[in-house]
Amino acid sequence: MKKKIFKFITITFSVFIVLIIYLSLVGIETEKFNNQIKNRIIKANNNLDIKLKKIKLTLDPINFKVNAKTVGTTIFYSKKPLSLEYIKTQVSLVSLIKNKIISSNIEIVTRSILLKDLVRFIRASNNTPQLFILEKIINNGFIILDIKLNLDEFGNIKNDYEVNGFLQDGKINFLRKNNFENINFNFNLKKDNYKFKEIKFTNNKINFISKLLNIKKKQNTFFLEGEFENKKAVLDINFLNLSQLSSKDIIIEKTNFESKNRFSFEIDNQFKFKNVILNSDIGIDQLQYKKPEFIETYPIDINKIILLKDHKLKLDYNKNKLSVKGSGKIQLDKKFDKIEYIISRNGGDFNFISNLNLENINFNKHKILDNF
Repeated sequence: MKKKIFKFITITFSVFIVLIIYLSLVGIETEKFNNQIKNRIIKANNNLDIKLKKIKLTLDPINFKVNAKTVGTTIFYSKKPLSLEYIKTQVSLVSLIKNKIISSNIEIVTRSILLKDLVRFIRASNNTPQLFILEKIINNGFIILDIKLNLDEFGNIKNDYEVNGFLQDGKINFLRKNNFENINFNFNLKKDNYKFKEIKFTNNKINFISKLLNIKKKQNTFFLEGEFENKKAVLDINFLNLSQLSSKDIIIEKTNFESKNRFSFEIDNQFKFKNVILNSDIGIDQLQYKKPEFIETYPIDINKIILLKDHKLKLDYNKNKLSVKGSGKIQLDKKFDKIEYIISRNGGDFNFISNLNLENINFNKHKILDNF
C-alpha cells in the first residue's frame, strides 16, 4: 500500500514538475482574454482600438507570475494605425485564476515604422501646431520604439516610464538650403529628460557625428546641450552662413575643413531659440579672398585673390555676440607670411584686428607715407 501511495505521489510530482517546465518554456496560446483587454483599452479612451492576435502565456514560477505576450498587434487611434512587434506584460497567478488580466507593467515594441506615420499617429491624440510643423519638415526616416510603462492601481501610467529606440535614414528640411539627411541615432527618453547617442547626420554633403545630446524639459522650454564634429570635408558656403562668417568676397572652391563643436541653447514650443552658445575649433586647409578695394590705395603688387592656408580658428558665439580668433599663412604676392587675427561681431558691427608679419612690401607714393 505504501509503495502505491509513494508511486502515486512520485508520478503526481513528476507530472507537476513537467507541467511547470512546459508552461515556463513553451507556454500556451489563447484568445480568451482578447475582448477583456480590448474593452479595457476602449474604456480608457473611446478613440483607441486594438487588433489582437493570440496571447501567449508562460509561467514565471519563481515570482508566482505569468508572462503574457502577443505578437503582431495593431493599435488604432481615431482609425490611424500603428503596427507593433509585440506587447508583453506580467500578471499575477491570482488574477489569472480569477479569469482577469490585471498588470502593473507593460512593454510595447513597435515594428520599423515611418517617422512621419508616427507623428501622424501622435497628432491624432494631441494635434498641436508643433506636431503639425514637425510632420511637414520630416521627409524620411524609420523608427523602432521599445516602451516600458508602469501602471498605478487605477490603470494610469506612472511618471517612471522609459522609451528606448533608434532612428534610421532620417531626413529633415529644417532650414532653407540646410537639409539634414542620413540621420541615425539611438535614444533614451524619460520624463523631462531625453538622451540621444551615436548620432550621425549629413548637412550640405558634410558628415557629422556626435556621441551624446542631452535635452531637458522645464515647463514649455527645452534646454539642449551636446557636441558634434566632422572629419575633413569640402567646405560649403551654407556652413559659413550658419556660422555667420559668410561674405561675398570669400571663395571656397576646393576648400577642405574639419571642426569640433560644443553647443547649448533653449527652444520653446514655438520653435524660438534663445541663449544660443556655440564653441568651435575649426581647421581650414585653404581659403581664397578677393582683395578689398581699400588695399589698392597704398600697397602695390598685391594679388587680386589673397590665399589663406592652414588656418586654425576658434569660434565663440554667445547670445548674438561672435568672436573668432585665428592664425595661419597668408599669400599677398609670391610668398606666404604669417598672420594672426581676431574678428568680432556685436549686432551688425564687425571689428577686425590682425598681426601680420611681412618679409617685404612695396607702397605707392602717398603724402601720408612721406614721413616714413
